[in-house]
Amino acid sequence: MDAQEKFDVPALKAKLLECLGPDAKVYPIHIEEKFPRILARIVDLWGKPELDAFLAELMVSDRPGRQGFPGDVAMELFRLSTLHGTLGFSPQQATGTGWTGVDDAELYKRAFAKPPSK
Repeated sequence: MDAQEKFDVPALKAKLLECLGPDAKVYPIHIEEKFPRILARIVDLWGKPELDAFLAELMVSDRPGRQGFPGDVAMELFRLSTLHGTLGFSPQQATGTGWTGVDDAELYKRAFAKPPSK
């Protein structure tokens, strides 16, 4: 994207506030002020599983030499990520243990256990 690209921040804000509804208190004021490109991407991806990957990439960079975001921006990213998951927009995470779905987990565990040493 061109560094000089202009964003319609009032329209982005209105759309995200509509999406947030009763959770409007987590609206990212600092992201709006400092990183309108990121705000535009958040608005574009809100409600889609792809937002999780985008926010995770922002919060944990694999590129060396990155400074990271100011604390207020990082906190807003975290809050948005948490809310997005809470609202059920994130893909379902695996729950339970590795034995979930096995009819008799104890029987299978014993079959793979090492015999006692003599």
